[in-house]
Amino acid sequence: MPLTSDEVNSQSESTEMYLITVYRLTRRSPAASTKDIADMLNVSPPSVSERIKRLTEQGYLNHAWREGTTLTEAGERIAVNVLRKHRLVETFLVEMAGYTLDEIHDEACHIEHAISDRLADRLEVMLKHPTVDPHGHPIPTKNGEVATLTYRSLAEVEPGETVVIHQISDWDRAQLTYLQSLGLVPGVEIEILDRAPFDGPLTIKLGSKVFALAQDIAQTVGVQ
Repeated sequence: MPLTSDEVNSQSESTEMYLITVYRLTRRSPAASTKDIADMLNVSPPSVSERIKRLTEQGYLNHAWREGTTLTEAGERIAVNVLRKHRLVETFLVEMAGYTLDEIHDEACHIEHAISDRLADRLEVMLKHPTVDPHGHPIPTKNGEVATLTYRSLAEVEPGETVVIHQISDWDRAQLTYLQSLGLVPGVEIEILDRAPFDGPLTIKLGSKVFALAQDIAQTVGVQ
């Protein structure tokens, strides 16, 4: 029995979810492990293993036992296209729909699979061709090019320096909510007053506010 259109769309969305997950994980390390993919997608490792096998057979993934999973050229093209839609949607949600930074990732994950390339192009024009999303991450071009943005980690900034936040991680919603509550968002200027020894917290001044920020969080904030 042939698949219904809903079943075809569901399979396509699932494929995109796997490919974009591998893309994200391989920005942090050379290859994505089955466990990390399973954790990000909240599915069982055996299910991930079966899906990796199928996507490898289809030419979207490279997989070797104990060496992890990477994208093929075909898989990366799809992943980057989905990433472009995701970050354009995030930008739209903040600039046009009044969403906050900690709300947009999950919402964009639902929408990114549903919009066409044509609609993505129209969003880009309507938003006046943004180059970064609200978290400060580069938006891929229509041709699949992704700019490399290199920032210092906030954790590396020395006391007495004043820097501007350019990028924050979008991996952890609770952390995003926390950073937003402190006012630590892209475009904000801050001064580092002190760094406690032995990986202790940074003391930060933002306007008239002074507060401490843990090193592990500071490491996820890009500044210049």
